[in-house]
Amino acid sequence: MRNIHEPLDRLARVRDGELTDQASAAGARALLASIVAGPGATTTAVTAPAPWRLRMPRLAAGALAAGVLVTGVIVGPGVLGSGSATSYANSAIDIERDGDQYVARIKDPFADHAKYTEAFHAVGLDIELRLVPASPTGVGRFLSFMWGRSSGAGPARSTSGGSLPTLAFTPQSCRPDQDDCGMTVRVPADYTGSMRLSLGRRAEPGEEYENREWATAPGEMFDGVRLQDGRPVDAMLAEARRRDLTVEFSRIRPDAETGALSFEPLPADQVRGDWTVWEAWQVKAGVIRLLVTPERLPENPFEKGAHLPS
Repeated sequence: MRNIHEPLDRLARVRDGELTDQASAAGARALLASIVAGPGATTTAVTAPAPWRLRMPRLAAGALAAGVLVTGVIVGPGVLGSGSATSYANSAIDIERDGDQYVARIKDPFADHAKYTEAFHAVGLDIELRLVPASPTGVGRFLSFMWGRSSGAGPARSTSGGSLPTLAFTPQSCRPDQDDCGMTVRVPADYTGSMRLSLGRRAEPGEEYENREWATAPGEMFDGVRLQDGRPVDAMLAEARRRDLTVEFSRIRPDAETGALSFEPLPADQVRGDWTVWEAWQVKAGVIRLLVTPERLPENPFEKGAHLPS
């Protein structure tokens, strides 16, 4: 049977044999130096798998023989949430301090969103980052951005110049929708508030876009199509065929009291050519959804700031 401790043995900076009965060994001295380096030293966080608990009694015994407190070595995410770390890494993202900014390098754009949030919290930033599927022109762009006060009095702020994060690509000449184009987010290290960011990533085949409302924007599926005044379904079907797009339909149902809009998916054979198209959403690659009403409304419901479902 394979020894389950072997992977953990390779992670250890100081092994039991170097500590037992050797309080002055080189390994023990190096460990002690790393602990007493003080708060200015960079802390590297390591989250070990569950079997690590099986190794703790042996490692603790060896460390105590050298007069060293082992809890000063392994720093878990709970402790790092206070902002004591200046760097943090997991399988999804690397974050490190660079002057007056934290630089977050995204390693896996398809990772669970909690991995990114975990890393920002570890260095003391209240940031929730989500990488979501987007159309090609939405990749590498912030699709949504919310910020506010996290705690304490006064507005969220940064004294190092601005509170908004910036986005860069590696290499600089790459296109964000390329597989080998890396994304880096920079955030002021002294930012005092909270941020909720949504960043576009390349959509996998068949995956629906988060930036659905961009359909008529430059470079998108219905680039240049004007729907502010409403257009007949027949005209928009011809436009979709010209662009080699598959069309889906939803019927708009405005609420007269609240102004909220709801949408009822409809089969194409239930939609007449003289109905009115008020908006278009891009669903996924090659698929567009036309939002229609049987009658022509006095004004475009989307132009009145109507509440839309998320």
